[in-house]
Amino acid sequence: MQFYSLPSRIEGLAFDIDKTLYNNDYYSKHQIDLLIERFAKERSEPIADARRAVLRWQEDYAAANEGARQSLGNTFAALGVPIETSVAWREELIHPEHFLQADEHLGRALEELGREYRIVAVTNNPVRVGRATLEALGVGRYFPHVVGLDSTLRSKPDPAAFRHAAEVLKCAPEAVVSIGDRYRVDIVPALSLGMGGILVDGVHDIYSLPRALASERELGETAD
Repeated sequence: MQFYSLPSRIEGLAFDIDKTLYNNDYYSKHQIDLLIERFAKERSEPIADARRAVLRWQEDYAAANEGARQSLGNTFAALGVPIETSVAWREELIHPEHFLQADEHLGRALEELGREYRIVAVTNNPVRVGRATLEALGVGRYFPHVVGLDSTLRSKPDPAAFRHAAEVLKCAPEAVVSIGDRYRVDIVPALSLGMGGILVDGVHDIYSLPRALASERELGETAD
């Protein structure tokens, strides 16, 4: 777990979902495979060709942008698939309830965090899929708000999703911390808005997050 520019007073926490609130590499890969298969069908070409087109564009983008990676939604958009179509594909194809189960440890951590902070989920899936994921994990009640791909029609790492998250939390960006597993996707765009960031290595870091934030707060009070 790594901290970046934590605010002196934290009011809101913006959580990524996939590979942050659960660890399931098979399901994460399954989502990508389903979407690339749908992309291949749209282009009437073999899946292998569609996958090569996606990887080639992402590699070219990274080479031109100091190694930065782009989301699959933004890649599809660059290859002619509107974000609205990506939303429709994801709503049709992705069913987290078939792959995930309730996580009591996660629930206890989020319940504790919810006593101190306002909480929102920020996902590159549509709101419906994000909400279904949270319900499958047994933690939907801790997330009054979900910001999804259909909320802004902008895919992370576009800062629009993080800006909208601060708005729904009714917090200044400078009082919000973004929490996620990808530095360039979940942390960098949040920092650009003045938010703090916490880079995690999966859900086990979330289990210990209440204690970690309490320790950071105590250190700040001691410094004052």
